[in-house]
Amino acid sequence: MITCKNPLFHGPASEVITPFSADGELELGLLNDEIAFMIDRGITGLFVNGLASEALMMGDADRSCAAITVRKASAGKVPLMGNIIANSISEGIRFAREYRDMGMDAITITPPLVYKYTSEGLYAFFVEIAGSVDLPAYIYNAPETGNKVAPNVLARIYNQNPNFVGYKDGTQNIIELQTLLQSLEDGRHFELLSGSDALTMPLMMLGGVGVISLISVVFPKLIVDLCAACEAQDWGKATGLQNKVLRVREALKTGPFMAAYKYVGVKVGVPLGMVKRPLAGLNEKEMVAITTGLSAEAML
Repeated sequence: MITCKNPLFHGPASEVITPFSADGELELGLLNDEIAFMIDRGITGLFVNGLASEALMMGDADRSCAAITVRKASAGKVPLMGNIIANSISEGIRFAREYRDMGMDAITITPPLVYKYTSEGLYAFFVEIAGSVDLPAYIYNAPETGNKVAPNVLARIYNQNPNFVGYKDGTQNIIELQTLLQSLEDGRHFELLSGSDALTMPLMMLGGVGVISLISVVFPKLIVDLCAACEAQDWGKATGLQNKVLRVREALKTGPFMAAYKYVGVKVGVPLGMVKRPLAGLNEKEMVAITTGLSAEAML
């Protein structure tokens, strides 16, 4: 059985949404305000330069600038994960060392994109990048990259490399997750984090310690309350909150990628800028649908 005493990341942690201006420049003032908004409302950790952060739309300089801005804005109040999205080991090592040098508390490694890696290739990718720095390492298993990591590969990585301390699960596959958990060495420290707001409660029932949420950027209280109910093992209350999260999540999936979050941010007092072109914003019909759906949940 795994153990998890004093996890670095736990409870309602959050991905960071990157604000852009209409001409695609980072809006650092808005980013500072976003971090303050979440920390003031109980968010326990921050995940920087993820897929929902539009990191794939950003050059290296902007990714570094965003991460440094988040570090300064958080002022040591919560731990920070620097996410690595790279297609080669050498590129991943460069990002890992940059995160170390700027003062991140941990790194997260996302699988490489598009090109199909063998099991041995994936093992080498994660282990060599994580081994290049003296920081706690997490794996973000994101199937949308085209390289979902199988439970046997994950178990080998965790059992043979103690610097890997946690796992952000984005597969939404409970069977594969249970297979992984059963394959880990007894007594191993393992921070299981949901990578989807949709599965926060089920993963915490399986021994998870929290979530890297996206909804928490605009509705932090909802995710704080859900995690608190799970930690108290008040499963009746947690079920009601998880069901509400599912309905809110559905509304926030309306329209093009990330556009709903940036629209809702203005409405809740935390403007998140624009999506970066050529990503698109919402049309009028989509705005009405989002407002209607969230108003029905008393979120607006």
